[in-house]
Amino acid sequence: MAALLTTACGHRTSQGAADNDSTLVDSLAANAAQPLYIDSVGMEREDSVISVKISLDWPVSGNEGLVSSVRQYLCEELAAGLTMEGRPVVKNYTDGKTAVETTVRQQYDTLMASYKESASESSALEGMQLSYHLRCFKMEETDTYVTFLSNSECFLGGAHGSATSMGMTFRKSDGKRIGYRTEFNRQTLRMEIKNQTLFSNPSSPQLAALIKEGVRSYFQQFGEGKLTDQALQEELTVNSVDSIPLPSTPPYFTKQGLCFVYQQYDIAPYAAGMVNFDIPYDKVRHLLTTDAQSLIKQ
Repeated sequence: MAALLTTACGHRTSQGAADNDSTLVDSLAANAAQPLYIDSVGMEREDSVISVKISLDWPVSGNEGLVSSVRQYLCEELAAGLTMEGRPVVKNYTDGKTAVETTVRQQYDTLMASYKESASESSALEGMQLSYHLRCFKMEETDTYVTFLSNSECFLGGAHGSATSMGMTFRKSDGKRIGYRTEFNRQTLRMEIKNQTLFSNPSSPQLAALIKEGVRSYFQQFGEGKLTDQALQEELTVNSVDSIPLPSTPPYFTKQGLCFVYQQYDIAPYAAGMVNFDIPYDKVRHLLTTDAQSLIKQ
């Protein structure tokens, strides 16, 4: 019924961030030099009507700030659960095994309750298996940052399931998140960005132009030749291709550049998939905050 697997791994060294205080510089450099060691923990619980699978890379050692910050992020991802709505109460676990086992049990019970309720009202779920699968893992570690990726899939009945793919980048020296979070404002019916540490000016026309070309590049891979603005507009659900909003989840740092991922329905119909693209650092660096710029090697 359940399977559990644990392994450990680690990564590289780093330079510290610049500061006028030499003691602080030395401290940050020492912190950044410590690799982040993780245990990969996974568990699944599955039967004919319910499937729950959760795996994550749980930090076990490294500099204290980074370990604490990543653990907090993972606990938030576990708490988000099936609906990804609102701001759920987050339980801060001290070890990954307990975090995974507890969450698998909770999500299984939630799905089973939903299945029983639906089955009592109709036979719409007959022969179907409700599911929730979550994988949170360390995608990349350099000497300045660590990026984690969280992928989830769920099926609650209906015509199709849903999926998410979101990343978060942490400054390696102290664990500071370089990104943002979003909240849905029910009065304005718009997503609002909170705790923004990534872009110096999120409303910059230069940033909007880069996003537009990134979105265009995503859709062009499915066709032939350059996609006109009019043709691009027809692919999207936004008001204008010149004012495509930032993704509902923050772009994250990779070796290829800053990765933008739009979740299902963010800016396009379900059939379009998750619109995603990379913007090279040499094009976007000047639009980033000082903290974000410090993560990019010269």
